[in-house]
Amino acid sequence: MVVRISASIKFKKKIEEVSKILKELDIPHLLPIMDLPKELETSDMTAKLVADHFQKIDKSKSIFVVNPTGYFGNSTKIEIGYAKGAVKKVYFLQKTNQPELDCLADDFISIEELHKLEQ
Repeated sequence: MVVRISASIKFKKKIEEVSKILKELDIPHLLPIMDLPKELETSDMTAKLVADHFQKIDKSKSIFVVNPTGYFGNSTKIEIGYAKGAVKKVYFLQKTNQPELDCLADDFISIEELHKLEQ
C-alpha cells in the first residue's frame, strides 16, 4: 500500500521525520515537493504542482496529513477533498479542533502509531 504524505511545507522537518519512520517500517510513500525555489512559484508551476499532487493521490491507497500543530493550509484542504472524492482513506497526525475538518479524517494516527498505515 502506498501512502501519500500531505502537509504544509512549513512542517518540512516533521515530514522528513515521518518519511524516515515509514522507510524503517518499509511502508511505501510519496512525498510532496519540498524544495521548490521561490522564483519558480508561478501560476503555471502551481497548476503543475496541483496536478502532480492529484496524480500522487491517485497512485495511493491513502493520504496521511502531517499537521503537528493541528494546522494545514488551503492546498492540503484541497488534497483532502480530492482524496475523499477518490474514495481514499484520509489520516491526520493531529486533530484540528475544527469539527468541519476533523470529520474528514478516517482516523488520527500519532507518530508512534505509523505502523497502522500498513493496513
